[in-house]
Amino acid sequence: MRHVVKRSRSPKMLRLTGEVWREGQMYTAYCRELDLASCGRTVEEAWRNLHEAFEIFLEETAKKGTLQGLLEEAGLVAQGETLERPEYFIGRLELPLPASR
Repeated sequence: MRHVVKRSRSPKMLRLTGEVWREGQMYTAYCRELDLASCGRTVEEAWRNLHEAFEIFLEETAKKGTLQGLLEEAGLVAQGETLERPEYFIGRLELPLPASR
């Protein structure tokens, strides 16, 4: 009798949180999960540069054999074919400032 081993499919995509904010004349793009940042003169340029930083980072950590451990340490889990943080939520807080004296 022959046994068939069912292999689980590896995730093919990462779903990460990105933020962009202005600092002086430049924009900073940042990913919390992997602690990666980049910048650019426009929002679009900052996003493109962050995307390039991701590609280099993922390629280099995969070459070193440390990618899987790093993704686990970042709290990313498989959700079908995507790796993401299970508690993914972004919201805004509005709080009153204390009165000035």
